[in-house]
Amino acid sequence: MSDNQFGPPQSGFGPPQAPGAPIPPQGAPGAPQQQPGYGYPQPQQPQQSWGGAALPPQGYPAGAPGYPAGYPAPPQKSSRKGLWITLSIVSAVILAGAGVVGYLAYDTVSKTGKYKLVLPANFQGMSSEAGADTAQGLADSIKKDSDLVMDGTVAALYTTDDQSRLVVAAGGYGKITRPEAQVDAQFKQMEEEGDTVSQKKSVDAGPLGGTMSCAVVTSSDTELNVCAWADYSTLVIVLEQGDDITLDKVAADSRELRQTSEILK
Repeated sequence: MSDNQFGPPQSGFGPPQAPGAPIPPQGAPGAPQQQPGYGYPQPQQPQQSWGGAALPPQGYPAGAPGYPAGYPAPPQKSSRKGLWITLSIVSAVILAGAGVVGYLAYDTVSKTGKYKLVLPANFQGMSSEAGADTAQGLADSIKKDSDLVMDGTVAALYTTDDQSRLVVAAGGYGKITRPEAQVDAQFKQMEEEGDTVSQKKSVDAGPLGGTMSCAVVTSSDTELNVCAWADYSTLVIVLEQGDDITLDKVAADSRELRQTSEILK
């Protein structure tokens, strides 16, 4: 077989070693480099360009304007403009379709513990002078059963001269947590004491916000129309008895009494 059947020696491998010359160790100048075999791929070393500067690894696209050829452009920062537009649209939908979300956030921050109650001496032509001790007992019971730290309690018993109509208002003010739960707890407490609660419903709490529920409470064969309201500053129960008294009437009277008595500290 001819010695030249594989063709002439290719350039780039250096001069052939003289017979009998020692083989330099790997890594030394002039030593043949070991070719990678099968198995894990070997890491590629950056090639040297003329002048000694390192060239970037192969495979990158041509550089972007303003950057050397072979270097990738830095990642572009994503614009937040689209995000703000999306958030504004979502917020508008939420506030329009479920305005209570925005209201609750405002109501919590702006009203927590900032209001107090001052019940008027007269309400719809009725005086509160007689029977106030009974109303105060109800107010003390509300404070005790609610486990709330109240700054004060209020109570009034309004009645006509002929006593054909009776309105009792009792409650307290301070930092009220979970207003809706506090209202529900008042009716639950009545049931636990043996009273019957029926026709319970949520009603409009009025311009001051918060929550209000009303129900017919039967106690010792006596029917009373009862409403309770609460926000983050006040918790009050209103009882009413008389001819042609309905839950809607008590709800309307409760809203009127509340607008008169709930004031800034």
